Amino acid sequence: MLHLIKYRIISILKEKTIVFWSMLFPILLATMFYVSFGSSDNEIETIDVAVVKTDDSEMSKNFIKYLEMLENDDSKLISSEELSKEKADEKLEKFAVSGIYYAGEEIELVVTSNDINSSILKSLLDTYNNQAQMYKDIAIEKPEKLKTVINSDYMGFVDETTLGGKSVDGEVQYFLSLIGMACMFGCFIGHQISTQLQANVTPVALRRAVSSVSKFKQIVSDTLAGVIIHYINLAILLLFLNFVLHIDLSGNIVKLIGICITGGFIGVSLGIFVGSLSKLKDGVRIGLLVATGLLSSFFAGLMIVGVKGLIEDTCPILNKINPAAVITDAIYSVSVYDDPERYVSDIIILIIMSATIGIITFIKTRRERYDSI
Repeated sequence: MLHLIKYRIISILKEKTIVFWSMLFPILLATMFYVSFGSSDNEIETIDVAVVKTDDSEMSKNFIKYLEMLENDDSKLISSEELSKEKADEKLEKFAVSGIYYAGEEIELVVTSNDINSSILKSLLDTYNNQAQMYKDIAIEKPEKLKTVINSDYMGFVDETTLGGKSVDGEVQYFLSLIGMACMFGCFIGHQISTQLQANVTPVALRRAVSSVSKFKQIVSDTLAGVIIHYINLAILLLFLNFVLHIDLSGNIVKLIGICITGGFIGVSLGIFVGSLSKLKDGVRIGLLVATGLLSSFFAGLMIVGVKGLIEDTCPILNKINPAAVITDAIYSVSVYDDPERYVSDIIILIIMSATIGIITFIKTRRERYDSI
């Protein structure tokens, strides 16, 4: 049996199309995601801004402290410099700064262009004005609460986190959905395996049909070979995401492996099943696999993140029967939500799917008989 598995692995790896779709394509897509937005959080440059102090009012002093807080923040969002009005105007004309804050009883912002830096500077000013107004309202209505509010550090930035205390990054959701799609793309390996088990489809299968090796051993060895290759593909993808693209999956690696094992088996089994539909032309079977993989990935949120949530609100059963959606949800339960019960539920669903597809595929493939070959 080990001898059969070894040579089936070699045979599958010789198919360049299979290698591309099952391993290289997910890596290529992940790289495209990363180039588009994967590292955007680290690419925002520090914004230079000038500060002109117009009076010694409390509002002016507080605003300058606010800018100093932003400047000392880990994000290094802005770099402020207190200058005279003449020097500030000169720097703005030469585009040495993106804007000028006039700090006084009324805070003003002057910019010369309508770009992203100007928008950020205006947003920071709006945030400060809103917070200042909040303090004024509290001082008027409930002055005894003012000290408590100030000590609560409302001036600081708030990070959106999950119930488990982990940061939420909307763009990471695309990479999590990509893992689900990669699991489903094991169907191309399964399709190649299936065609080499049907004597009426390929010459290789014809030669194997008249060999001394039983059909049972051929099916088992081929399936194991395909699953092993696909698990290696998924492991390479996870390593690539984690160590090359530095995507924080933030999950228990053992649980992630468990997801990939069940999800990968579904992909390979689905490919064998579709490939066993020998009455369909080869192009039709390939098209069916591509459509299945892409549609399931679309409904899992790979193309548009909000799709999966929309389906959950309108037709939740669709998310329960979509393998890519269940795989993605299981990854979320580990990497984002830290929800063991949800993880176990998703794994059980994946096991049931795997067993159902695997049994149906095995029965159908083993029952193939030929009057003459």
